[in-house]
Amino acid sequence: MPEEAGRGSLPDKLVEQYAETLRALCLDTFAYTLTIAESGRLTSAEAISRLRAAPPWQSAYPPGPYATEGDDDLTLIAIGNGIVTLDGINPDPHRKELTDRLAGPGLRHWYLAQDIEGNSTLYVRHGDAEGEVQCPEPLADEFTPWTKFLGPLTPYTALLASLYDDMELDATAMFLAIIEHESGVRFDRALLDKPSLNVPADPQRPVE
Repeated sequence: MPEEAGRGSLPDKLVEQYAETLRALCLDTFAYTLTIAESGRLTSAEAISRLRAAPPWQSAYPPGPYATEGDDDLTLIAIGNGIVTLDGINPDPHRKELTDRLAGPGLRHWYLAQDIEGNSTLYVRHGDAEGEVQCPEPLADEFTPWTKFLGPLTPYTALLASLYDDMELDATAMFLAIIEHESGVRFDRALLDKPSLNVPADPQRPVE
């Protein structure tokens, strides 16, 4: 659905479908990004160039004591005029810094992450405008309410507020529904089964 059409409201059925998708995929921890060009196309080659320009994770931010070889790889999938990435490691800010390199002028970018404790984050950047929402604890401080961090997500304020009123709601499913509602791209098994590339963090290792 185009971004201009019906922003701020979601069909309940779409959120329910994503709750079922998450159960079927058994994704306990993951980070998913979608980056699409407002005009033209973001190619795999351009996306890889942006990602590989970052300092390697492996040297500065090892993936953890239980990681195996290849755990620091990103899965990259080309879709239409954009790129999807999937990261299966428990999300952390350093790995998000890398995929944030896919965002920029002329691009719309969504980052969704769910960690091992069930915390969910949705970050969006449309050109230079950015916004973020977190659940179950809102992103807020003593002086700034969580609604001030929403940016492009502001039209969804009432919908997102329901996450803090009803802890039974699935925040990750709602965030995925918002991404599809704005982009028209569905996160499901068919998407994950598309041809993909492994993009290592270590620039000495070739893209597979």
